[in-house]
Amino acid sequence: MGTDPTPSRKLAKRHWALALLSTALGLSVALFWAGEAYCRRDFRNHFDRLRGTLEHVEETHLATVGDHEIAEVRLRDDRGLAVVGHLKVPVGSHETYPALLILGGVRTGRRTIDYLADTRGVILFALDYPYEGKRSGLSTLEFLSSLPSMRRAVINTVPAAQLAVDYLLSRSDVDPDRIILAGGSVGAILSPAVAATDPRIDALVVLFGGGDIQSLIRTNLDRPAWMTIPAAWLGKVITAPVEPLRYIGEVSPRPIFFLNGTEDLGFPVANVRLLHEAAREPKTIRWIEAGHVIINRPEFHDQVTGELVAWLQQQELVPPDAWVRVQIDDGSP
Repeated sequence: MGTDPTPSRKLAKRHWALALLSTALGLSVALFWAGEAYCRRDFRNHFDRLRGTLEHVEETHLATVGDHEIAEVRLRDDRGLAVVGHLKVPVGSHETYPALLILGGVRTGRRTIDYLADTRGVILFALDYPYEGKRSGLSTLEFLSSLPSMRRAVINTVPAAQLAVDYLLSRSDVDPDRIILAGGSVGAILSPAVAATDPRIDALVVLFGGGDIQSLIRTNLDRPAWMTIPAAWLGKVITAPVEPLRYIGEVSPRPIFFLNGTEDLGFPVANVRLLHEAAREPKTIRWIEAGHVIINRPEFHDQVTGELVAWLQQQELVPPDAWVRVQIDDGSP
């Protein structure tokens, strides 16, 4: 008479389950520590290796507004990196001007230019991001499949901005000693890495930004904790090459201007102060009573413009009669 095989089968299944669980836990721990090690890296040498040489410039005239010309500019380097920007320059002048390179929202270069009013005495170049994928309304599967291209776009933003600096310095109407990088919202997160990597940038403006990307993602995700915690960590790993807390201290001794809103729910005060404290002197910190980048309110434009222009003039980065009306848009509805 044979023995009952059921207990041994159950035991074998239990052993297999424990083995699989142990393997899964081991892989999770290994993945976590590998991700943490990746996040602690300084990526400036990597950015330098990615940087190419400006190879192609295509300028397309779009409009003449007052005494300024607006053009679309397409740049490409010898490694195939391509980026689009929108330029606003005085018409028919033979002077040299300070240049304000703007990193705003996704695909908002032309809209950023359109929100600007009188910009006499300054050249503006609003840069788009090197990402061509779908940006909103993504399903979970679409989001996961887009992660590699999103990561590439984050990393390529630094060499793309350097390509924009190459282009500006190639122009005879740009003052090479007054290149100002202005990052707003999304651009405020990315711009410290750009400024820390490229010493040709003479000053940095951070509008409505903050530090600790993982915390910012958790703040802005309206989902249960069991979803937001791993999603925020994954977002932290993807954006680790540009974590602003790592780079903002490396901008010194070039001046930095911080402008934030006291009612900005997307960038809480704690995250903003982390960034302020990580920056070294010389730095100027200003707060206004406003939320996060309110694009449809002229009074908001005036608040931002007034604070920014006053600082630029104080630093002698723009002429006394310059009036730069800056609206940095993050693309939010």
